Amino acid sequence: MNHLSRPTALKIAAVISFLVAVFGVITSLPFLARGAQALDSAGDAPPYVVIMMGVLLSVVAMIAAYGAWKQQRWGIILTIIANTLNGLLAAPGIFFAPSSALFVSALVGVILSSIIVVLCLWREPRPATT
Repeated sequence: MNHLSRPTALKIAAVISFLVAVFGVITSLPFLARGAQALDSAGDAPPYVVIMMGVLLSVVAMIAAYGAWKQQRWGIILTIIANTLNGLLAAPGIFFAPSSALFVSALVGVILSSIIVVLCLWREPRPATT
């Protein structure tokens, strides 16, 4: 039976993390263009501070994904931290999202962040002892 090796799990985590981060930056640009005051008063989007934190964490996650791809300890730790914070930042959107699109986005964000953290913490299977 084939098992997922640690290097493969880290590469998968790095790719998913990088893609989620790029998607996060791209989808945040229209919200950032509206400005803080207009975004906060409209009520149809997350608060401006959440958007800014998401962009910042996405940039950090892109850098961390490179380190995780190269199997560097700093990259793995930074990927875990960035995706944990990103998942926590998205979690309130599951309950308080003003639209169904933002609800789905928050739910997918939490799920993908959890998958990335699990893949970063993946260990080699131990051989069975008899």
